[in-house]
Amino acid sequence: MPDVTGTFYDGDAFIGYGAEFLVGQGEASPEIFAAVPDVESIAFGDMTTGTVDTTHLRSRGRHRERKATLRDSGPITLVVNYRPDNGAHMQAGGDGFSATHSLLSLWRNVTENNFKLILPEDAAAPGSPVDLIELPIRGVITKYTIGQLTLDGKMACTIDITPLHDFSGDLP
Repeated sequence: MPDVTGTFYDGDAFIGYGAEFLVGQGEASPEIFAAVPDVESIAFGDMTTGTVDTTHLRSRGRHRERKATLRDSGPITLVVNYRPDNGAHMQAGGDGFSATHSLLSLWRNVTENNFKLILPEDAAAPGSPVDLIELPIRGVITKYTIGQLTLDGKMACTIDITPLHDFSGDLP
């Protein structure tokens, strides 16, 4: 889209329908990935930049001074339908998940793992030859919360994957 300064134009928005979150299944080359079933939402964690206070007794304008330090990426949060009969949620694996690479096993064993977030076609630039955008993430599952049992509602599971390295360079 060209610069829109001072113009009126039709709005556009990106929706997540069609996205997938994949879990690496180990040592094979190329590595095999299995899709997490029944994903309802994927939320990026805060992407922040730290600062240190460099204020001193002669700081200009009686104002605090700061210096930028390191960037950080907070956990990516998945909300999924909890399916205890699916290999993604079973310690024994199954349904494309190995016993050591199911979501529950990765959390229990504090295993660093490869993940992929697949953004749907709408995320690709118009006219782009790329249909899907893959965002590789190296991370660890830092939260695995099985939701509430209720009389008439479905049971959710919330999973946090904390990135171990910067993945922002792979964003579109």
